[in-house]
Amino acid sequence: MGKTVLSCRKGNGSVYQVHGHKRLGSAKLRILDYAERHGYMRGVVKSIEHEAGRGAALARVEFRHPYKFRRVKELMVAPEGMFTGQSVFCGQKAPLAIGNVLPLGQITEGCIVCNVEAKPGDRGTLARDRK
Repeated sequence: MGKTVLSCRKGNGSVYQVHGHKRLGSAKLRILDYAERHGYMRGVVKSIEHEAGRGAALARVEFRHPYKFRRVKELMVAPEGMFTGQSVFCGQKAPLAIGNVLPLGQITEGCIVCNVEAKPGDRGTLARDRK
């Protein structure tokens, strides 16, 4: 492993520069709160977007804030079959359907899962896929 030669680096900018202007953001699930631990939250898929350098599509989901009068927008990995305008439920008592976010213990055996977190909020370190 050596250095990249000058002719390859020419025109690319600094060696230490991160080209992040095409990134939409980090794909995460909702932050686990009281409403999600004991019930469920309903969100609406506003758009499904493509990000350069990523194989899976990203869904921009809008939730109602549980305590304040405002909307919270989340960016999560869109599973196959999710569409714009779909209602997405997140929480302990959410129904089992495509796009919904449930604890792993609530999902029946044999179901296909697409984003598994080891700890709440670690952005799917165990498994992340769109199928």
